[in-house]
Amino acid sequence: MKFFNLDCHISVIEDIKTVFTDLGHTVDSWSLSGHNWVLNRQATKVDIVNEHTWTNLNQQMCDSFYERYKNDLSNYDAFICGHPPCFSLLYKKFNKPIISQCTIRYEVPFSNDKNKWNMFNDYLRESIDQNKLFVSANSLYDKKYFEFFVNRSCTHIPSLCEYTKTDWAPEYNKFLYSGRLPINFNNDFVINKNSLGKYEWRDLTKFLGIIIIPYNCSLMSIFEHYTANIPLFFPSKNFMMELYKNYKQYVLSELTWNQVYNLSEGSVIDCDQSNDPNKFNDFEIMSKWIDYSDFYNQEWFPHITYFDSFDDLQSKLNSVDLKEINNKLKIQNAIKKEKVYNLWNDKLNNI
Repeated sequence: MKFFNLDCHISVIEDIKTVFTDLGHTVDSWSLSGHNWVLNRQATKVDIVNEHTWTNLNQQMCDSFYERYKNDLSNYDAFICGHPPCFSLLYKKFNKPIISQCTIRYEVPFSNDKNKWNMFNDYLRESIDQNKLFVSANSLYDKKYFEFFVNRSCTHIPSLCEYTKTDWAPEYNKFLYSGRLPINFNNDFVINKNSLGKYEWRDLTKFLGIIIIPYNCSLMSIFEHYTANIPLFFPSKNFMMELYKNYKQYVLSELTWNQVYNLSEGSVIDCDQSNDPNKFNDFEIMSKWIDYSDFYNQEWFPHITYFDSFDDLQSKLNSVDLKEINNKLKIQNAIKKEKVYNLWNDKLNNI
């Protein structure tokens, strides 16, 4: 099959493109991302919907996009949406299959617009029920989030990110810290990722491992690090909740678009208030949702080392068998790749 994609994120579609190409399909992508330099590419100039206008997406823009590009895109068999999923609205008039890989909360940019969010949900339900839209999510969190609001099934297919073509090969006797929480480790054994400046993926494989205090439940960089077989260190669930309560501006600070855009907490559309994932100040609710984070998913991401405090982290950095972790990651990643390819192949066969 021949697929077309318009995307605001370089990594999500690059991962899908790698898998689909291996499965014998073709993917052409126009990118609006400001990070195309990472892949040595230029952003695409697109009329109607671009990096400045897409957050105001409405029906008129969708109609104009169709009229502008209906001849250019008519030869494609199907469409792919990575980020954002709302771009699936652009392809409705083409009347061809659409695959949507939902990431970082599917409703963006409608989080603060009740009418548009409800309209989008209605479109999603109708399109799924008519077998025109095939929905997946690269994190368990986003699968659950989608199903909570849309009341339709969503397949969980994690990203692989083999496009980095890197593997753990430590050269430095140091660990790397990746996170927004300002921490002074008081030694030269840990280097802050921010101090690296502009780096390449292979630069990260030269460290003994990476300590991550995440700003979201799912990050493309985590997929990249894991697939590169790099030993990873995360706060345990209890310690993560402690950090989240005390440092919400740094830790898991982008679980919801309400946090990102400084909106009041709670979803603007009707939902089960007792489990609303956008109530970011309700620690009981958020504790349940954080369970779905990639780094706590033992089915897909085993062999991560968890620490219960910064003292515990220091102890584990000094004691864990990094080579053993690396060997286990290699085995797991081979299993993961086969499962991911099978899931995508099954989905494509159903189109």
